[in-house]
Amino acid sequence: MGCSEGLARLLVFIVNFAFFLVGVALLVIGALNYGNYSIIDDIIPSEYNAVKYVSISAIVVGSIIVFISFLGCCGALRSSTCMLTTYGAILFVIFLAQVGLGIYALLTIKDKADFTNQVNKLLEKLMDDCKQNNKNDRCKVVEDIQNTFQCCGFKSPNEWTSSSPQCPSGVTQGCSTVLNEWLEKSTRLLGIVAIAVSAVEVIAAILALCLSNCIRSSTRQNVYM
Repeated sequence: MGCSEGLARLLVFIVNFAFFLVGVALLVIGALNYGNYSIIDDIIPSEYNAVKYVSISAIVVGSIIVFISFLGCCGALRSSTCMLTTYGAILFVIFLAQVGLGIYALLTIKDKADFTNQVNKLLEKLMDDCKQNNKNDRCKVVEDIQNTFQCCGFKSPNEWTSSSPQCPSGVTQGCSTVLNEWLEKSTRLLGIVAIAVSAVEVIAAILALCLSNCIRSSTRQNVYM
């Protein structure tokens, strides 16, 4: 095994480990966001339903990345040019998909003011329904939102009466501010992460193809020796 092949193999392992961590990060962030989106499903405007699919896309892409990173390691260990070439080609496809996911996440909320206004209307209606009858299922949704996002009331805890859903201990912020900030940050974070780590995929693909080429060259040299 030549020096260049050994170096390429080492770099493939290092980049694959980073690639694996990237996949796990996307998977975890996507799963956490998906759980939160399921809680606030009632206050997501219908025309902005796409924000809920950003987390699902992150879970899918993250899962694929974790699987593909093992393929790259196996290819490097077995010196399989077929596996390495396939790995490199798949990485380029994932790179395009991930850039698309990042752009999609960043552009999902096109009109921030309109999105915030519609979320506030749905949230206020949800809380008004709970106030009218604190035993209905709307109050259960309100309680889940308040406990998950550590907020209370629409604008402040002072809006609730003693018979209203209990506020989390020590919470002073209203849910309108907290939820709108979280919705904006969560989609932006996934978009930035997806685009930023796509550079790792390009590097991994190039290194895998270089290693594959090194292995082919070494094989040919051994044949003619």
